[in-house]
Amino acid sequence: MDSTSSDGGKAAKEKKTRRRLRLSCVECTKRRQKCDRKYPCSLCVTRGVEHLCRWESVPVARPTPARPPANALRDSASGQTDQSELIAELRKKITSLEGELERAKEHLISPYLTCSSSGCRTYATSSPSANSAENSHSPRTFTPAVDRPASFFELRKDGSEGPSHHAIIDDGTYEATSTIAQLSLAHHGEFIGRGSLLCALHSMTSRTVARFLYAKSTDCISEYGDCTTRFSKVSFVATVDDLLSHLPSMLVVETLTAAFFAEVNWRYAIPEAWFRATRTQMWSSLQQRLVSSSQINLHWLTLLFTVLASAPKSAYDEVRPYIASYTSDDFFMCAMLARRMVEDQHLNDPNCSLMVSAADGTVVSCLATPLLCDYLAARGRVSEAWKLVGQGIRNAEAVGMHRDPEWKLWQMMSAEEKSLRRRAWWGLFTADKTYSYVLGRPQMLRCEQFDVHLPSGTRPDGTKNMYYVGLNLYIELMTMLGTAIEACFNVYFPDCHVYFDLDRKFQEWADRLPHEYRLDCDMRQLRQQFPAPDLKLMAQQRYLLHTWYLVGRLKLHVTSTTGLGRAPQDPKDIQQSMEQCVIISMDIIRLQHRTYMTLFANGNIEDSPYVYPGSSWLYEGCFSLLEASVALITTMAQLRWQEKSAEAAATIDLSFNILGEVVQREEGKTRATASRALEILTTIQHQASRSFERNSPKVKADPDLLDYTALVHMNKTVGDTSVMASVYASSPQLNLQQQMGEFTSAPQLPRFSRLFDFAGYNYSMESQSHQSLGIGRDGMRRS
Repeated sequence: MDSTSSDGGKAAKEKKTRRRLRLSCVECTKRRQKCDRKYPCSLCVTRGVEHLCRWESVPVARPTPARPPANALRDSASGQTDQSELIAELRKKITSLEGELERAKEHLISPYLTCSSSGCRTYATSSPSANSAENSHSPRTFTPAVDRPASFFELRKDGSEGPSHHAIIDDGTYEATSTIAQLSLAHHGEFIGRGSLLCALHSMTSRTVARFLYAKSTDCISEYGDCTTRFSKVSFVATVDDLLSHLPSMLVVETLTAAFFAEVNWRYAIPEAWFRATRTQMWSSLQQRLVSSSQINLHWLTLLFTVLASAPKSAYDEVRPYIASYTSDDFFMCAMLARRMVEDQHLNDPNCSLMVSAADGTVVSCLATPLLCDYLAARGRVSEAWKLVGQGIRNAEAVGMHRDPEWKLWQMMSAEEKSLRRRAWWGLFTADKTYSYVLGRPQMLRCEQFDVHLPSGTRPDGTKNMYYVGLNLYIELMTMLGTAIEACFNVYFPDCHVYFDLDRKFQEWADRLPHEYRLDCDMRQLRQQFPAPDLKLMAQQRYLLHTWYLVGRLKLHVTSTTGLGRAPQDPKDIQQSMEQCVIISMDIIRLQHRTYMTLFANGNIEDSPYVYPGSSWLYEGCFSLLEASVALITTMAQLRWQEKSAEAAATIDLSFNILGEVVQREEGKTRATASRALEILTTIQHQASRSFERNSPKVKADPDLLDYTALVHMNKTVGDTSVMASVYASSPQLNLQQQMGEFTSAPQLPRFSRLFDFAGYNYSMESQSHQSLGIGRDGMRRS
């Protein structure tokens, strides 16, 4: 057979590949996403590339219903033969979009506008009705202290209610306020997710300015390497003995420890008996000079220094003569140094021993992690707290804390060990949820990843353990925050109804609360059921539960009303969310106001459901006030809800007063959040008022109104709050003690200096031990 016939035979036998018609458009095929076979398809519309949505044309088509849209095939076929019409159409669309972009720079893109590929159209809206379902849960009417003139909360010039369609704050003001808002949570360049006050501020701009700065990675030189301010004067240490040199005398340790368990431990439930027994063991080891052979565990030192740092300010006032210049920041830094030495120990110690391990004591340092995180958050370092809790979770999972202590494969474990593991795990769980929710960042722990049981709310004798009863309610609430993070704060933007469903679940949780944890409970009846210590504990837990319940709901509705780049929403849903923002914001401010005012109550407050939770308030209180106030101002400036204008204005005054009092009372880092909050609120309120004046009749100023504009000078360096103290010192109008006559006396400071728990404790032995280590009576290391 010749070659010709051979080649012809091969050609005749060549197998042809069957040509199939794709069931997805080209763009969805590239992204490997399921196409709904519309034209243009929904996914292309969502991504804003509907003009690129097309189907490949093939000669063989499949029967209905798998056939792609007929008009898509026609357009695709005609595009293959002649691309000139498609190019001309795309050029027209580009010109149209450029025109829309220029117009958007001059007008506020309201949530009430829904955009399509052909342009934007405005939906007609009706004013909120007093008898609507959304208003059925409105708070009680709040009578303002003074009559306010018309402001940016009230009707516009034309007398109509509804959204504002112009930029309320200019781009320069937005950049200044957003910079301060960013610093109140994280460093520049760190990500702040959806639903934050940055979103609320951005909703008052032209929305053409960028929202986020990014952290540069292309340069090897840092401009701020030599001019940073140290968090503490304590320098790096290399040995355990060096770390112990910063440990103060027994008198100071006991005073701060007793204060911690009396005023702070309600939130962490660290077993006090175990802590004191372990501390006694440490002191005995130090006095008998056994440190060289039995080194103090670094995980334990992390917890000890953390407890000292977390003690209330009143305890530090008592021991000030005994600790020289040491501060809580110094003890906090010692705790962080102990954590770093633990990491070095894991790298340097051999891992071949079955008796001694660098991981021994990890549970104890995990128990300290939520305290360290809260310490940072109270000083405006929320992002650092989020990072720290992530490290704690990894350490906990490394030693199996995500498995319940009753797991049948564990070796024999003591009841004390089981209790510490459960308590440390749930502390990490709740911290992971709160900081991830605040920052809009991914969470680390999901319920399917662990099987740790909840602590029992009943003691062996059948009585209630109120520590764990409140903790279980808090864990349930944090689980709902985790659900919200997954559903609403990821890279996708759900519809408003997703937010409404989650909000309803929050309200159902509040309806299931026991009577003693409700704000409307009768405290006189509770006195007959619970002892006094439990009443105070429940009041503190009640504050924490309701704060996070309201913050959780607020961020849902802020996210629902301030998003960009989402699919068009029903304007009625947007208006409902905005109204809920207003109502919840005012509830938060009133809750924080009533709670903070109990600090000045010099009488019996047992009949009140509110109690000031000490240093814990500096984080939840100031943060929630800032979030709620920004949400209230920005939402009312756009909504123009006349029925709530006077109430909202009076509520904003409460927020200003409380934050001003915090700036006046606190020192150093603990006043940072309140100072920045005042700068933000003062600036946006001033800008919003000016924006309203440009569109409204002139109103004569009321000389009785508080003038907050003098508090902030935006031409100074952004973030510089050093002048705030002097401003408030000269402003008696902002002093709550002078405004509220019944709260003029200073709060009573507790006395903690009692040594009662150390059997065989001998101060002379302690002095000798300190002298041998080179430690003075003031707790400082001598050279």
